[in-house]
Amino acid sequence: MRWRLICCLMLLLLAHTALAIAYLTRFPAWRAPDEGAHFAYIQHLWHTGELPIFYGKHKGTYEAHQSPLYYLSALPFVAPFLGTEKKHTAGLYVARGVSTAWAALVVVVAFLLPFLLGRSRPALPVAALAGAFSALLPMHLLVCASVGNDGVAGATAGLALLWLCRTTLAERLPPKLQWREGTIVGILVGIAVLAKTSNFVLVPLALIALLIPKPASGDDRSVTGKKKGIKAKSNAPTLQFEVPARSVASFLFAFLLVAGWWFWRNTALYGDPLGIQAFLEGFRDSPKPADFLEPGGRYAQYGPMPLTTYLMWVVQITMFTWLGIFGEPNEAVKGLARLLEGAEPLWHWVLIAVLLGAIFLITIALGIVEACKQCYQNLRERRWSDAFAHALPILFFLLVFLSFVQFNRHFFQAQARYFYPAHAAMAYLFAIGAFRIAPERWAWQVVALLAALLTFLAVLVWWLWVPLG
Repeated sequence: MRWRLICCLMLLLLAHTALAIAYLTRFPAWRAPDEGAHFAYIQHLWHTGELPIFYGKHKGTYEAHQSPLYYLSALPFVAPFLGTEKKHTAGLYVARGVSTAWAALVVVVAFLLPFLLGRSRPALPVAALAGAFSALLPMHLLVCASVGNDGVAGATAGLALLWLCRTTLAERLPPKLQWREGTIVGILVGIAVLAKTSNFVLVPLALIALLIPKPASGDDRSVTGKKKGIKAKSNAPTLQFEVPARSVASFLFAFLLVAGWWFWRNTALYGDPLGIQAFLEGFRDSPKPADFLEPGGRYAQYGPMPLTTYLMWVVQITMFTWLGIFGEPNEAVKGLARLLEGAEPLWHWVLIAVLLGAIFLITIALGIVEACKQCYQNLRERRWSDAFAHALPILFFLLVFLSFVQFNRHFFQAQARYFYPAHAAMAYLFAIGAFRIAPERWAWQVVALLAALLTFLAVLVWWLWVPLG
């Protein structure tokens, strides 16, 4: 079993690496979203030895507000190429390779999640399908093909989510070990925030994971009272309702030790720990919903757009960027306009890609239903920690989605890459959704079929919509 597991994971990482290299070498330099500004961040570190300061959109690098982990991790590899302009382009592709390396961790996390959470189904096929989804979805490959912090945000958030699931499913720890668990959680969540500020949504989930009552050592967690022929209540685990102060204190201490300096710097420079107000002010002239919805808006020359039309437009473009249709986001906007005008020559391929996307979304929805079912079953048996563990992928995905909605309330940013921190969670939900309706005896056939569809979509996007550099 161990060799099958290792071989399966190696095969997934090989597929991830091969397709990511195909994407990043074909995608033209400086064409990925904000790629020049992200690369300028690395250049600033090399030239000054200091983190850049955010002055707004039109002065310095406008990505200076970003957390520094990706740029610091890329600097040692990119530094030898920061000489002439010709070398800068080579350095750009090296920085894309760093994105690919970080994104490989997302594949590993997606592969491991089913082994933690999938106690009652064929773990290896589910893990293989989750890994295939995370490795082959075009959004993932386009993240690998760009200089930016999305890959490191997904990797660190995924690792934190994986550990939170482990922490929640663990038995009640003695007081002397609570310090260790809280410290590890604090370090992982702090690193995730240093990867991207939006990963701050992990903090409330981490606190709940540490505070939720856990069963005592020796409680039977794998066999329900119903299976034993007795009432579930009599099989309920012994729970500890006291506040684990040591875990919470060590979590807060470790989290602030890792990320506190970043909050302090933002407060000193911009007036708030996350730098949100400075960001909103610095990008105040960027496209926003009012430009489409209000009379006199800069994109409402022919009258304001109805709210339902605008929302549908945002959903369509987000879907396109999730599937990689038309490549990068600006081209997706133009491609949608051509589709609506009946002037898109590749409309049939777009339709096929959208149909595949609809299948994937339905499968994820089934996965949410399955996770909710598992959560409900554990709640009925008063296994609060197990219920929360099964809810964690959904809750994290929901928080990432709500942050995307909040962001789009201020700016027009219909880009699915903002969902990337939850990519491993989506992959897990996709996998358990597929096996909700597929018979167990067909497990590997289901994996082969869905992996083939994902591979077809990845190759289609690479061939048609990733422009040759």
